[in-house]
Amino acid sequence: MRVVVAHENLDFDALGSMVLAGKLFPGSLLALVGGLEGPLKDLAPFLEDRLDLVPAGEVPLEQVSEVVLVDNARPERIGPFKALVGRVPFWVFDHHPRAPGDVPAVGGRVQEVGATVSLLVPLVAERGLTLTPLEATLAYAGIWEDTGGFSFPSTTPLDLEAARYLVEAGAEIPRVREWVRSPLSPEAREVLKRLLQSARVVEKEGFRLLLAQAREEGYVPALAPLAHTLLDLHEADGALLVLRMGRETLFIARSKARLHVGRWLAEVGGGGHARAAFARARGVRKPLERLLQSLPHHLEPEPTLGERMTSPVEVLGPATVREALRTLEERGYGAMPVVEPLEGGGVRVLGLARRRDLKKAERLGLGQRPVEGFLARAVILPPSTPLSRLEPHLKEGGGRVLVGERWGEGWRLLGIFTRTDLYRKPQAGEKPLGERVLEALPEGARRVVAFLREAFPKGVYLVGGAVRDALLGRSGPDLDLVLEPGVRVEAVARGLVERFGGSFSLHYAFGTGRVRLPFGLVVDLAESREEVYPYPGALPRVRPAPIAKDLERRDYTVNAMALSLATGELLDPYGGLKDLEARLLRPLHPLSFVEDPSRIVRGARLAARLSFRFAEEALRALPQALLPEVLRTASQSRLRDELWLTLREDTFYEALALLRDLSALKALYGLSLPPKEAFSRSLPEEPKDRAEARLLLLLFHQEAPLASARALGLPRRLEEALALLLRAAAGEEVPKEPFLKEPLRSAFLALFPEKEGWLWERRRVLMGRDLLAMGLKPGPRIGEILRRVAEARARGEVRTFEEELELARRLVGDGTLSAPQ
Repeated sequence: MRVVVAHENLDFDALGSMVLAGKLFPGSLLALVGGLEGPLKDLAPFLEDRLDLVPAGEVPLEQVSEVVLVDNARPERIGPFKALVGRVPFWVFDHHPRAPGDVPAVGGRVQEVGATVSLLVPLVAERGLTLTPLEATLAYAGIWEDTGGFSFPSTTPLDLEAARYLVEAGAEIPRVREWVRSPLSPEAREVLKRLLQSARVVEKEGFRLLLAQAREEGYVPALAPLAHTLLDLHEADGALLVLRMGRETLFIARSKARLHVGRWLAEVGGGGHARAAFARARGVRKPLERLLQSLPHHLEPEPTLGERMTSPVEVLGPATVREALRTLEERGYGAMPVVEPLEGGGVRVLGLARRRDLKKAERLGLGQRPVEGFLARAVILPPSTPLSRLEPHLKEGGGRVLVGERWGEGWRLLGIFTRTDLYRKPQAGEKPLGERVLEALPEGARRVVAFLREAFPKGVYLVGGAVRDALLGRSGPDLDLVLEPGVRVEAVARGLVERFGGSFSLHYAFGTGRVRLPFGLVVDLAESREEVYPYPGALPRVRPAPIAKDLERRDYTVNAMALSLATGELLDPYGGLKDLEARLLRPLHPLSFVEDPSRIVRGARLAARLSFRFAEEALRALPQALLPEVLRTASQSRLRDELWLTLREDTFYEALALLRDLSALKALYGLSLPPKEAFSRSLPEEPKDRAEARLLLLLFHQEAPLASARALGLPRRLEEALALLLRAAAGEEVPKEPFLKEPLRSAFLALFPEKEGWLWERRRVLMGRDLLAMGLKPGPRIGEILRRVAEARARGEVRTFEEELELARRLVGDGTLSAPQ
């Protein structure tokens, strides 16, 4: 059983994220930890008939095999599911920053954006999943609430893009505003009144913090809207609400800039992200004192004029009004300082020539007059001036100040700052690619990488899909590592298990291994090697080689990148990053598909899963790889394995459709593709059973199903299951027992939904009363006949109650007939 969970006291972002996760992980159970918060409480009657939320206490933990955690990564906030951390795989989708003690996730996406919903929407779009208007509206409400209607500083372009998608999917914007911005309840207004009475501004290092306190004994309303209301009412950079409840105190913090409130409230056991955080503590005086004392340590350095100014500054020398005006118009400036040089290199600043003043002078016929007579006052400040103290100087300087240092009798001008620069966001430096990859890994994988860096200082590389998906902002439960000569697979496998627990298996002949860690992460290990194909389609011959040779044997450029764990350097010898940005699948060389046609299937699977497309070179290389003389020597086991992997995917149909459109489905497998409706019924949760059920349905719709199954070299049990489906379709009488087990059960119900009642109808079997009705007297003979009939039933020799009755009559007969052998 897979469970989707968020945290106690669901808000719109948590609920919307749960709904989207339920779409991405079909068949999941949505578990409710705690209650609903704020407006969601009033919506509960409206939602309960439309969303199947199951209280966490009703979920049998022993049946949970996987957990999808949204809008939260803290184990202490998931109620009873905390007991599963480290025992089953966790997927985490969260917009809060990573912190020590987070759930060791095997996959998901953790990124600081406005709302967790914004991380899930792109995945929904990639999969082509359909949202109902209610689902889209709930998700949109999550973004709206957590970004303050796209006005909070934490809002990112990803939030805006997700919102656009949800509106196009049917989100009802007026309803969202009604839900999220509902009027304050009487209880909330009373708390707000008390907070306003106690509100005061505390200033630390230029940061203005609004501090407000209240005491509450009864029902506590949602406090987040009150924090934003208070922040809007005062000219403050942040707010701290302190609500005393008996011996316990709630702290709610919000910040516009400079203060990372999540780290700040961690001082008293709380947490959150940069702009919103929450804490619960015992008492009030000591926690509050600790927070106020530690506030300066959590403030980012206040930006200064020197950091935000425009530099260098262009200046004017002595000129006429007309000449100065033309220069301003050519440069596109509103004003320029006018200076005269001094001995020693400094300048005397005469003032600011402003375009509007010079235009007015020219209209008055003064264009030939010296510009010095029409200058505005120039305000000059040192570069260390904090921006928080700039406002009065900007008013004095007409919206502009010059930045300079004293130089002898004059100034050395460094730059200019205008009121517009107050709103200009500084450009963040682009992080190195290696750092981006590591930051995108789920928490569990990051712990593994940190250990490997320490234990194996060189020769270990993160490769292939793990690098590709990390650069795409995605991650999964597998980590692929390549070890250069000198680092042994067995040593790495044993080291991981000794550090994290779990188990490992080794394949010495191939130089590979697999480690299964207890929290669900699978680490695949392989010694770096090169491959030589003796003939088209053959299995390759391998031999040890450096990482460069290992990358050379990959299928597509986007899979031929590696990250050195030792140096953090990203190796990209074939331009995979560029193709990743263009979402292209480009083979490494023209004969890639000829050497291994199964790469075509792998490409179709990736294209469907990631919304990629084949590059022109790939399309040109396809026909040669599909020639009969090439496919005759192709590895059938590799082709079959790739088909199995494809059928496990949520986007399996899109992958098969792409193979069909490329004329590869028929050439590689001899299969045609039925309509998508043939696979529309929900299928088993277990990936292996799901793939087999899909394969049975695919084969059932072929012209010669059994011949197609034999051509694929399927296990005998699947051929027998397919034969049973064909007999049922022909109207023959078939035994019920085989159809009660997966994958045959799901395939049967997909083909014959009208027979679901028959399938679950309990079959009547021979009982003692039936023998008594035949005239047999009570005694040991009844037990003996029932035993023999049961044995015949288990062997499949009797399939209906009537056949069992007939066998019993023969056994009763004269008492000498033995049971069939």
